[in-house]
Amino acid sequence: MALDNPADLFLYELSGMYDAERKSNQMVGEILGHAEHSPLAQILRAQQQQGQQKIQNIETCFAMLEMEPMDVPCAAIDGMRAEFQAFSNQHPSTEAMEIYTVDAETKLAHFGMAGYRGLIDKALLMGEMQCAQILQTNLVQKQENAGTFERISHELGQRVAMTV
Repeated sequence: MALDNPADLFLYELSGMYDAERKSNQMVGEILGHAEHSPLAQILRAQQQQGQQKIQNIETCFAMLEMEPMDVPCAAIDGMRAEFQAFSNQHPSTEAMEIYTVDAETKLAHFGMAGYRGLIDKALLMGEMQCAQILQTNLVQKQENAGTFERISHELGQRVAMTV
């Protein structure tokens, strides 16, 4: 498919975000496998449920546009996933894994925030108000997730600093 106009670009970027959300949700599952007995497990399970909702929201946008997602792999999420796998292969301590997990989740949230801001702007410029509202829902969830993980990161950092 040629990318000849702003609508094509929107479809391309929405397809990339669709791939990103699917891969992010898989990554949360992998992280959860390493943190099943961690206090973070409940938060990660909630992340998975929210991730599924974000995927469904993007699918709703495609349906409203009467379009199918393109095959646009999200290399950024592939890279984050590879980093996580390489880290976990080092057999880190539980504490190190928790800190790394929180940092990884924060990165995922900020990546998503940037992507959704651009998609919302393009949807509004195209007059796709309903799709923009749906994407705004996903953006708000990403912002809330970032805040949650930034707070947890600070708390973990304080805890670690007290033991040093």
